[in-house]
Amino acid sequence: MKITKLIIFFFVVLGCHSPVLSQDQQGTTKDSTLKNLKISAFPVAFYTPETAFGFGGLGIATFWLKDEARETRPSSVQFGLSYTTKGQFLVYVPFEFYRDNERWRLLGELGFYKYYYNFYGTGIDAPEENEESYEVTFPRVRLSLLREIIPNFSVGLAYEFDGFSNLKIEEGGTLESSDVVGKRDGSVSNIGLSIIYDTRDNIFFPTKGFYLQGKAFTSSKLLGSSFTYSKFELDNRFYQKVGKDQVIATNLFLGSSSEGTPFYDLYYLGSKRTRGINNRRFQDNTELSFALEYRFPIAGRFGGAVFGATGTVAPDLGKTFSSTFKNTGGIGLRYILNKRDGVRIRADFGMSNEGGQFYFTIKEAF
Repeated sequence: MKITKLIIFFFVVLGCHSPVLSQDQQGTTKDSTLKNLKISAFPVAFYTPETAFGFGGLGIATFWLKDEARETRPSSVQFGLSYTTKGQFLVYVPFEFYRDNERWRLLGELGFYKYYYNFYGTGIDAPEENEESYEVTFPRVRLSLLREIIPNFSVGLAYEFDGFSNLKIEEGGTLESSDVVGKRDGSVSNIGLSIIYDTRDNIFFPTKGFYLQGKAFTSSKLLGSSFTYSKFELDNRFYQKVGKDQVIATNLFLGSSSEGTPFYDLYYLGSKRTRGINNRRFQDNTELSFALEYRFPIAGRFGGAVFGATGTVAPDLGKTFSSTFKNTGGIGLRYILNKRDGVRIRADFGMSNEGGQFYFTIKEAF
C-alpha cells in the first residue's frame, strides 16, 4: 500500500504591507484602484510518492476595490507555484472580487498544471492494489459572475474549462483496460448557472452564518467541449461560534454527473472535505459527503482544529444512499498570516482505515 506523505520542511511568513496603497500611510485612498492592499507569502517544500520532491511558494493578497466600504468583504487573489523533481509544474490563481457593496461578485481560478493523479478504477469498492498514477497537462479556467437579487442571495452564470493533453497512462494498467471516458485527451468546456446564499461574517475564517452554493452545468460543443454530459452540485456549509474564538464548522456536499463524464471530472473522495483518504481513491459519477470541524485558538497566532468526515461515491444519485460510506478523522494546526482578514496557513493530518495524509495550504478547508 502506498501512503502519500507530505513533509513540510519550512515556511516563512512575510506580513507585507504596500507602502503605496496603505491607507494609514497615504491618509486617503479615494483615488486608488485598490484600498488597503495586504500581501502575505511563504515558501514551501514537500514530498509525495507521486511527485517526489517539490518546492514552490504560496501567497495571498487581500484588498478592497475602489470606492468599496471597509465594512464589506475584501476581495482577494491567491497565487501558488510549485515544481517537482519529476518535472511536474503547477501554477494556480484563485480569486474573489466584490463590487458595489457585494452586489456583484466574481469568483474563479486560473491555472496551468502538469501533474500526476491517482487512479484506482471507479466505484466505492475499487481495490487499493489497483493504484496507479497518470500524468496530464492542462490549463484551467473557472469563472462565476453573480448578482445579488435579494439580501444575501445571488444568481449568475458559471463557466469551467480544462484542456487535457499529453495524457500518459500505464501500459496494460487499470486505466488503459477500463472503459472510462476521456482516456485519449480532450477538453472540458461547461457552462451553467450558479446560485449562492451567503450570511458568513468572514470569507476566510467564518464564525457564524451559512454558505449555500448550487451549480448546474452542461457541456457545450459550441465552446469546444470534447464530451457530452451534465452535472450539478450542492455545497452547504454552516458555522457557529461555541465559545471565545471557538467555532464549529460543517459541510454537506452532494454532486452528481450524467453518463459521458470524462474520468478526470468524476466526483471523488480524498478532497478537502474528506481529508485522510488518498486523493481520488474512490471516484464515480456521484458523491455524497459530510464533514465536521472544531476550530480553536492555541496561543498568539497559532490555532488548532479537530475534524471528521464520512462520504461515498456511486454510479448515480439513486445508488448513493445505499452505498458504503468511508470515514476519516484528523487534527490540524493553523497560523494566522493576516490578522486583519483572518487568513490562515492550514496544516492537517487526516486518517482513514488505509493510512494517513498530510495537507498544507492557505485558507480553511471549507
